Amino acid sequence: MSGVGGYKYLFNPCSMVAFSKLSHFGALLLLSLSALPGARAHGQIKGVLANGVYSNGPNIYWDADPVNEQTAVRKMYQAAGPSYVLPQDFADNSKMACEGAAGAPKTIIASAGSFMRVDWVGATDELDGKPGTGNVPPGQNPWVHAMGTVASYIAKCTNDDCTTYDASQGSWVKLAMFGIDRTETISDGLRETMKNKPEEYYPTPGTSGLWGMARFVQAGSSWNVTIPEGLANGHYIIRQEVGAVHNPWNAQDDSSGTQLYIGCVQIEVINGGNTELPKGAKAGSLYATDSAFARYNVYEDNGKTFVDPGPALWPSSSNAKREEHASVSSSVNNPTKCNAGPKLKRMRKVKRSVQYAIA
Repeated sequence: MSGVGGYKYLFNPCSMVAFSKLSHFGALLLLSLSALPGARAHGQIKGVLANGVYSNGPNIYWDADPVNEQTAVRKMYQAAGPSYVLPQDFADNSKMACEGAAGAPKTIIASAGSFMRVDWVGATDELDGKPGTGNVPPGQNPWVHAMGTVASYIAKCTNDDCTTYDASQGSWVKLAMFGIDRTETISDGLRETMKNKPEEYYPTPGTSGLWGMARFVQAGSSWNVTIPEGLANGHYIIRQEVGAVHNPWNAQDDSSGTQLYIGCVQIEVINGGNTELPKGAKAGSLYATDSAFARYNVYEDNGKTFVDPGPALWPSSSNAKREEHASVSSSVNNPTKCNAGPKLKRMRKVKRSVQYAIA
């Protein structure tokens, strides 16, 4: 276990053994995928730690991977398709809920009042091993952007079965958001790393401002979601959203504007109370297509006037904005076992994933 800025990280002990034995081929696989023409994939949820159990995310490159039968994380996108939602689709309830993803086959257990750690992985190796990217395991790519927001929402699966629930009908409640903290600034290491991307970090040197996404990258591309204490037992979807602002909106360019990377995790809350979620909003109503968030220009504003977008936080509290990168102190989330993730014998088939992705 190690950390940056007081934030501790744990990594999946179940998959890293297998990966270390195949690190050479794994690197070749990622290299092949990143070289695909027209690829717009920037990353996805790698896995989730809740109640001491680590659950792997899906394999977007190979549908036949058995891990896809055991995951509670909805498949964010197909490898050959866009990996994010742009402003012109901010009003689309399906795309904005879970990037249009159907239900995952499993649900993970999370206690009310505990945190759930969500690990992300970059699709390319641009920041691999670079300063300021936290303690990311060898062979695993850090997230590739550092300017933007990190937010978490929750919705109840009203049919008590998240595996079949239509997330576009969800009533989404915002649990936390980290936009920009003007009392802090990015680490020198990550600032230098982003300068060479080339995607220089703003606010510029001499102006304070730490984006939630920079904090996320410095934390090893991991983020904590606090399950509200006293929340009624039941089935819910956690919607984690990473909003990148490095490519400002341009009326002549339909690929510009804030990019939302949205991952959905199906959970069953236990050890809860009697607190029900308040009325939320449809996903397509969270941010307007022409909002300041959608059209934010970080290079002109230098982070000075950015305001957290979207609905009010619930529950309303002074620490709700920052709770998601609090220090790991509870033993409930020390991983003791894993779900049925990839086995070594499966890796004999992994070459097919390259063929599948290139096809």
